[in-house]
Amino acid sequence: MAERREPAPGATNCVLWISFFTVLAGLFWPGALGAVSMGLAYAGALHLAVLAYEDIAGAKFHETMSPEEFEHYCACVLRERKWDARVTQFSGDQGVDIVAEKRGMRIVLQCKKYAKPVGNRAVQEVVAGIAHQNAQRGVVVTTSGYTSSALKLAASNQVLLLHHTDLPRIDRLLVG
Repeated sequence: MAERREPAPGATNCVLWISFFTVLAGLFWPGALGAVSMGLAYAGALHLAVLAYEDIAGAKFHETMSPEEFEHYCACVLRERKWDARVTQFSGDQGVDIVAEKRGMRIVLQCKKYAKPVGNRAVQEVVAGIAHQNAQRGVVVTTSGYTSSALKLAASNQVLLLHHTDLPRIDRLLVG
């Protein structure tokens, strides 16, 4: 049985927009108001196409991905946000899974696909990675939560701790 997919966010509003302006175009065609309405309907159709493309091509998280696939997923989310992100080699990464740059800012990320809360070690690794990669900030991304000691250590070292669902908002979170 095929899995039922939800429409892309905003797709319903887009379809209503297209329908509304198509009806207006029909009512006022061939006048100027009809032409403007048709143009607005066309713009809605283009926006709907972009939403569909992003839904198909965007990074997708799934519970069964391996830790390595999780690293690539996180890098893909960053690239969607216009970061130049690369996954480091698997061994000898000095505690850094991803190095990302945007507008002169370099960040390093440690990605943890864990079922249990992430502890101090991940924070310590990313702090070492900041120095090793000459980065301005460090980020730990996980599928779970963090221990209280990891939260304290991260706060004292200005390391950003994120759940993977928060990664798309990284630009705002790095500033805050």
